[in-house]
Amino acid sequence: MNPEPTGLPGNAAEGVYLFCFACPAVLPAIGGPGLEDTRAVSCEVAGAVAVVTPVNVEEFCGPASEANLRDLAWMAPRAFHHEMVIERVMRSSPVLPARFGTIFASPESMARFLARHHLAITRFLESLTGQEEWAVKGFLERSKAEKRLLEADDRFLRLPSSPGSRYMQLQRLRAEAGRAVASWAKTVVQDIGKELEREAPDVRTVKPRAHDATEKMFEGIANWAFLLRRETVEHFRERVEQVGARYREQGVHLEVSGPWPPYNFCPSLGDDEESDSSRPEMPE
Repeated sequence: MNPEPTGLPGNAAEGVYLFCFACPAVLPAIGGPGLEDTRAVSCEVAGAVAVVTPVNVEEFCGPASEANLRDLAWMAPRAFHHEMVIERVMRSSPVLPARFGTIFASPESMARFLARHHLAITRFLESLTGQEEWAVKGFLERSKAEKRLLEADDRFLRLPSSPGSRYMQLQRLRAEAGRAVASWAKTVVQDIGKELEREAPDVRTVKPRAHDATEKMFEGIANWAFLLRRETVEHFRERVEQVGARYREQGVHLEVSGPWPPYNFCPSLGDDEESDSSRPEMPE
């Protein structure tokens, strides 16, 4: 099986930047800007298309690449375009998204890769039909959680009357409450996870990221990716709200968002399928 790549670069200085794989039915809907004001084109084989665009290899893998990848002004618009193209394709087809910076050395290497992995790709796209990835993140308002644990401690109600002794005892209780919050929050996350897992065909636990919390008073304590049938999304959102309401006064807040490209459910296609976003590689 040898797909014929169309609209791809012939210049040796250009590579092939991969956005995602999708179903052939998406072809009429592909359009608009890709990277550097180019346009997404496609390479098709047996039930799958690769949505790609020509790219200057030197910018990602040449001598200037390390500086580029450290430069937010250079990275941000390209990362935005990467997600924009994938989300545009998602409107018309299930997708298997590539990580930012996945570059092939030539149209031929892209076509060979698609031919080599077309069965895994098409099976994933078929399995994803009618389903979406949604994220639920948990945040801890530590000050509220600590205060609640502190005030529930009987010793807090029996503080000494002497100002000095009272202060020392209160400091000890606050330190204990601070340590207890971590264990308590872990248990809460497990309980919430068990409740929400029953609402989805598949779920992945993702490590919380520090920058997910937009306000300093909150810290990320949970991050789940749920694969949902499209017709159940509204029910799931309502369920998250119900569960979250039970814990809100205790200092735990839930946030649901989506749909997202299904990065957390993608099959492994081998080492040459992915590239590290901080140092893109060129699959062979």
